[in-house]
Amino acid sequence: MDEYLSILEESGLTRNEANVYLHLLKLGNSSAKNITRLTNMHRTSVYGCLQRLHKKGLVSMITKEDKIHFEAADPVKFLSLIKERESKLRLILPKLSAIRQQRFYTQHEIQYFKGKQGLKTVFEDILNTGEDYLGWGPDERIEEILKVYFLHYIKKRKQKNIHAKLIYYEKSRGKKHTKNPLLNVRYFPDASYSETAHRVYGDNVAIVLLEDDPLTVLIRNSSIAESYRKTFDLLWSISKR
Repeated sequence: MDEYLSILEESGLTRNEANVYLHLLKLGNSSAKNITRLTNMHRTSVYGCLQRLHKKGLVSMITKEDKIHFEAADPVKFLSLIKERESKLRLILPKLSAIRQQRFYTQHEIQYFKGKQGLKTVFEDILNTGEDYLGWGPDERIEEILKVYFLHYIKKRKQKNIHAKLIYYEKSRGKKHTKNPLLNVRYFPDASYSETAHRVYGDNVAIVLLEDDPLTVLIRNSSIAESYRKTFDLLWSISKR
C-alpha cells in the first residue's frame, strides 16, 4: 500500500488523494461517508480529495438510492495525465530557458561541470548563442571524447554559419579536424602542448581540462571574456599559419 501511495504521489497526487483513490479502487464504488470511515481522514478532507480527483478525471460520481457515490477511474488514466503534464511542460520550456539565459547574461556566474555531458553543455551553448568563437587547445582531443556528438555539433555549426578561429598544435597540422567548415586555424609549437582547451564566445569563457572524465569551468562575464580575447589576439599574432 505504501509503495502504491508513493508512486501515485510521484504521478501528481497528494498523499490524501492517493489514499482516497486506492480505497475507491478496492471498493468499486462508495459513499464519502464510507471512505471517511475507512481512511480515518476528516470528512472535509475526504470531500476535498474527491472533488479534486473528480476534476482530474480520476473519480466519477454516480447517484445511487438518492445518494452520491464515487468510483475510481481506470488506473490507465494516470498515463494520459502524465502525458498531458509533459505536453504543458514542453510548451513553457522555451520560455523558462529564456528566463535562465537572461539571468546568465545579467549577472556574473561561474559553473563547474564534470564529465562528457558538461563538455557538451559548452558546445550546445555556443550553438544557442549563435556567435562566432575563438580559442586555443587540442580540438582533436575534444573530438575523441565526444565522438558522434561532435559530428552533430560541426553540422549544426555550419547550418548556423558560426565561424571559429582556433589555435592548435603543430602535430595537428593537416589532420581532418583542422579542415572543419568555417574554421580558421593557426598553430603552436608542440613543446607548449597542454591538455587544457579554452573557448571564448559572446560574454562566455569555457576552460576545459581534457581528461577521460573532462572538467569544464564556464565563466559568464563580459570583462573576463574581453580579457581572454586580448590574450587570444596576442597568441594568434605569434602562432604560425
